[in-house]
Amino acid sequence: MRRTVAKRRMGPPDAATPAALMDATEAVMREEGYAAVTSRRVAERAGINQQTVYYYFQTMDDLLLAAYRRRTQRVLDRVQQALSAARPLHSFWHTSSDPMDAALTMEYLALANHNDLIRLETIEFGERLRRLEVDKLAERIRQASPDPQVVSPFAVIMAITYVAHLLGFEATLGLRGGHRETRVLVEWCLRQIEPAGARAKTMPERTSQIQG
Repeated sequence: MRRTVAKRRMGPPDAATPAALMDATEAVMREEGYAAVTSRRVAERAGINQQTVYYYFQTMDDLLLAAYRRRTQRVLDRVQQALSAARPLHSFWHTSSDPMDAALTMEYLALANHNDLIRLETIEFGERLRRLEVDKLAERIRQASPDPQVVSPFAVIMAITYVAHLLGFEATLGLRGGHRETRVLVEWCLRQIEPAGARAKTMPERTSQIQG
């Protein structure tokens, strides 16, 4: 898939202002929703002149895409760190079920339904992230799988991802019924695939903090 490249920034690439504009963009999204993101609102939030937005970003789409790419890079960094742990499946679960600012993620997903640049970026990043997860976890899952057709690397990764994200989104809304029981079940399943062993001794199993 061809990667969509944002237009060139007009301002110095190492200036602090672009980061402040991206921070302001995400603050407006989080608090008021993606539809409220305008150059005027972003400028007000950042405490700068509205024209300054267009000095650094030629269009609002450029600003949105830059902020989104910064965010996906942070997500990628967290996942890579989790996959490098002594018990990567457990670490991946704990990282995924403690989502980074789920409210903002929900706004970006909603935006992707109406903005082609964000939608294409979401698809590309999602596919890249899944390939990374499969590459890092496939061998461990296959070794523990009694039936590769049932317990496949993709199936395990998708199950962890979907359950974790749903818990995060629901918790953001204030819906927590069944979360504790679901966490207990998922962690029991993970112990069947990735039991404590010699490698795990360097990283003791952590009991997740369950919010009831």
